[in-house]
Amino acid sequence: MTEGGDKMANGGEILGCQGRSAIIIGGATALELMRREDLAPLIAYSERVPARALACKIVAPTQQQAARLLDAFECAAPLRCVVEGTGDRRRGAVRCQMLQPVRKGDVIMLDRGLYLLSPELLYLQLSRGMDVSQLWMLASELTARYGLDTRVETSRQHTHRASAAHLKRFEEADRSLSASEQADGDSNSLFERAPLTAPEALRTVVESAGHGPRSLAHRVASLVLGGARSPKEAQLAALLALPRRLGGRGISGMELNHVFELPRQAQVIAGRRTVEGDLYIPGIRRNIEYDSEQHHADSEQRDRDIRKANALRAIGVDVRTVTRTQLYTWNVFNARADSLARGTVDRARPVTAPLKTLQYELWHSLLVRDEERG
Repeated sequence: MTEGGDKMANGGEILGCQGRSAIIIGGATALELMRREDLAPLIAYSERVPARALACKIVAPTQQQAARLLDAFECAAPLRCVVEGTGDRRRGAVRCQMLQPVRKGDVIMLDRGLYLLSPELLYLQLSRGMDVSQLWMLASELTARYGLDTRVETSRQHTHRASAAHLKRFEEADRSLSASEQADGDSNSLFERAPLTAPEALRTVVESAGHGPRSLAHRVASLVLGGARSPKEAQLAALLALPRRLGGRGISGMELNHVFELPRQAQVIAGRRTVEGDLYIPGIRRNIEYDSEQHHADSEQRDRDIRKANALRAIGVDVRTVTRTQLYTWNVFNARADSLARGTVDRARPVTAPLKTLQYELWHSLLVRDEERG
């Protein structure tokens, strides 16, 4: 068991729980725990139970209980939890938010009397007040094949924040976050894991909470592509797959990490039986690869990438590449995205100035705004 799991082995004693009440961790604290690589086994193998089956009352922890939990999990205060009534709120080391639909979903049992919101309920809770880019990245992370350990990410972002320049709108967009201005630090904090949930499960909980198809949380849960292997892959997917009314390019049917079974001749080229595409558009057999530019110095990886691309071309797949420099330079990416979308969207719909503004704003929100906030 991990260090965090060891500390929680006697969690019922730490909390002083006797089965009469339940504490449910939610909000930013729950997201932080789900991101922790050392806690991944604990969360993955803990029992999921329907919240409606909890026979005890959902309560806010006392200040003493919160302090013990923060110490056990090595989390920063405040401890964020969910309750069912407006009267159960605390100050100091505790923040509680009312989540009325909590009984309609699942919770993860960490220990006696201690629970964690399921990824689906967490998405529902955190969706309040989020815009489309924030919702997409949250849904992507919960359905991804990567974990993002923020303990590593936070230390990297402090360095990044000091050097990032504030962007103006179109006039200065070309100067934004070029490869020389930003380190591609995703891999420093990423680890591989199974998805915490699926897009369909997110949508089901959103619907059960009374959010209809017109709500942004429902729309994003219906559109998000699960199985991303990195945040950059998820960001690129949003820019290309979201409908144009939400700032994307409207490419429908896109698949993340599609597995290509290669015929024998292509296997010889690739040096393997199967290859995995980053973003594949089956309707026009186009595969889009994201190049982080980290592998330029890695001759072995570069050779694998070239062999993979040649094998895909040998079976009739149109292979395109988006580099980090292209992704982070608006005018270049705008032209590149238009080219990638060609043949996939309705040409009868004109590209208007308001549409380009929406597309720029989504790009800025995904790639610039949140990194500036650090």
